[in-house]
Amino acid sequence: MQTIQLSNIFKQQAHQTILKDFTLTIPAQSNIGIQMSHVEATTLFNLLRQTTPQTSGVMTGLTPARIQAIFHDDGFYPQLTVSTYLKTFQHISTFETDLDDILQYFALKDVAHTKIKHLSFDQQRLALLRAFILQPDLLLIESPLTNLTNAGIELYLAALAYTREHGVTVLLTSYSLEELVLTSTTIFRYRPNQGLELTDLATESSSDSAHTSEDTPRPIFKIASKVEDKTVFFSPNEIDFIESVNGVSQLNVSGEQFTSSQTMSELEQQLTTLGFFRCHRSYLVNLQQIAELISYSRNSYTLILKNKSKLPLSRGKLTDLKALINF
Repeated sequence: MQTIQLSNIFKQQAHQTILKDFTLTIPAQSNIGIQMSHVEATTLFNLLRQTTPQTSGVMTGLTPARIQAIFHDDGFYPQLTVSTYLKTFQHISTFETDLDDILQYFALKDVAHTKIKHLSFDQQRLALLRAFILQPDLLLIESPLTNLTNAGIELYLAALAYTREHGVTVLLTSYSLEELVLTSTTIFRYRPNQGLELTDLATESSSDSAHTSEDTPRPIFKIASKVEDKTVFFSPNEIDFIESVNGVSQLNVSGEQFTSSQTMSELEQQLTTLGFFRCHRSYLVNLQQIAELISYSRNSYTLILKNKSKLPLSRGKLTDLKALINF
């Protein structure tokens, strides 16, 4: 697959702007996640497959016949068995691997002769295998982990990894950052008035995680944020968590975001002794706000806060967290 480039894409539909200032490079075998709504994702997928034209902007490197899409509300043929359904697509593709051999990699071997209408949400890996059989260069997926159990998520992630190992480039969209952290290595947010923003969520830095300060962090009692022509001060216990977005620290306070001029490293040094924990390169969490810890797999953890926010927990940080809160 050659690199796909979207430059300053603008898409208006029924007098409504869906995408604006949308610029994205999709290299071969990349693994990209974008936080966006269902309408925005559907529009983007249709533009990439060239089933709808852009209003303005330039797209290069597209080969629609080599692009497959899996939408969150994809339909199947409920009366067909899994095996019959997949063989239908095998007949129209150049896929030569024996179907029985491939079912195991998508954890569907035991339901090969089950009618699709009897499958659970956890077994919707069927759409992923269908797309794999059609052998795309680029696979577009919308919100694949929604409604799955923890076991289902683990199986889907394994099937997705197998798909990528066979040279398929994946672009995945979701409204949930947690889902993107689990599935993607490069993550963007789409902002309707600002275009795409690259986040720091998926990239771990071993040097950052290994860094510890020998100096005792100085106590602080207020953290400042500049809001227009005034400065707002927050006590540490008012802050639920702090997030790094495009290298800028954002204080999350009761569902609102406030920008801090301090770096994440500076904030970590100041707040560690005041009950904050660097759970991920891009996150500092107030330990008093943690309500749950969920493990999606042996190496994937998520913190659920009291306000229902979901933050990733780096696998190397689990032992440190256990030492802090004794569980």
